[in-house]
Amino acid sequence: MKRIKVHSPIYNNKSGILSIGLSGEEEEFSTVSIDFKTLLPFANLVKSQVRDFFFISCAVYGIDRFINRKYHSVDGWSRELQIEFPVSDMDIWNNVKENLEELLSFLTGDYWTIEFYKSTYISPEFTLAIEFQESFKQVNLFSGGLDSLIGAIDYISTHPDDKVLFTSHYDPQMKGPKRDQEYLLMLLNKQYKGQFDYIPSVKVTLSKTTTKRETTFRSRSILFIGIALIISQGKNVKDIVVPENGSVSLNYPLSPSRRTSCSTRTTHPFVLDMTNLILSKLKINSDISNPYEFNTKGEMVDSCKDIEFLRQIISFSNSCGKRGHRKTWIKRSATHCGVCMPCIYRQASLLNQIDETEYGSSINSLIPFGTKKGQDVGICLDFLRKDITKEDIKTELIVNGIKNIDKLKNYVEVVGRTRAELKNWFTKNGNSIIKNKAGF
Repeated sequence: MKRIKVHSPIYNNKSGILSIGLSGEEEEFSTVSIDFKTLLPFANLVKSQVRDFFFISCAVYGIDRFINRKYHSVDGWSRELQIEFPVSDMDIWNNVKENLEELLSFLTGDYWTIEFYKSTYISPEFTLAIEFQESFKQVNLFSGGLDSLIGAIDYISTHPDDKVLFTSHYDPQMKGPKRDQEYLLMLLNKQYKGQFDYIPSVKVTLSKTTTKRETTFRSRSILFIGIALIISQGKNVKDIVVPENGSVSLNYPLSPSRRTSCSTRTTHPFVLDMTNLILSKLKINSDISNPYEFNTKGEMVDSCKDIEFLRQIISFSNSCGKRGHRKTWIKRSATHCGVCMPCIYRQASLLNQIDETEYGSSINSLIPFGTKKGQDVGICLDFLRKDITKEDIKTELIVNGIKNIDKLKNYVEVVGRTRAELKNWFTKNGNSIIKNKAGF
């Protein structure tokens, strides 16, 4: 078990950087650095529990990078983590201790045990910038991906009188997202000038560490939510929207090996529901929702409220999960690898559109499928080949964390339509070997 103490945040007035130290028992030490100057005015307007939640979300992101799975997993993936978090009111946070442990364990696939101690953080005074002093209807997460772009277009184009505030995060160790966000926002502003504002993407990164960094980012969603929460509460906005298609949110395991801990759960319904429960227990008036939880990615695209504008800028969004690993790409100047599952979902969703996105490799170049590069395609084809009933899907969703039985039927239907979407795309684009492996 790895025991980590999260130190109380320290703000540097000169640099605008908030630092959170992470220390282990064996003199390991890391620092999470947050570009906090933009968020500070919002932080001064919220109750202490909101600031605590944000600091915890930053620390969780740092811990996820700090403790390398290869060296510290108990089963090849999961880590046992015992963490001390600094908070402003220990009694309030002890009331959600078990809920937070369950949320983090589900989100990262680890075993979290949490303790709290009294924080010494003092927030310096800072005034909210004039452009953010007006009223906003809701806060939307904006990642630079296709789904968040559709979410932005849908809201702006149908709510001309209700201003929305976009927010995001970037880590300089992950190349690309910040640039994607800035360029897409420039294009959105040309089309819908004056209908939204945007908090400059907040930099949160593990700036210093004495250990080998972990390369997975399972905890990123709680960091997105932490940033959105401190902004929305600072503006007294209840609604936070996380736009994500149901296929990716559910992340239905394509094979037994991708079940439970090895399955990304960034916007899984359980994550959003448990986060809402924790915020409610903390007396924070907030509602985090995903309006696309019952839509496939293709349905999100085809039903976009300004489809003509979306078609013009689709290629500037980025969905690739392996954009930093170009050495195996056939076309290394491309923006997407073309063969990871996010790329496959993207290409399948754009079957009815003209897709001008550049992909580094084709699914037809991956034979044999046993290679690391072709792993996702091979597993996906095996999944499509299987004869899966609605009952099979229902059982798998429950095993994979769905607790809300009232929504289960809708989720089952999403998985079924996702399979159809993938089959249509592979049928149109796959060669005879691909189609044979999928059983078409």
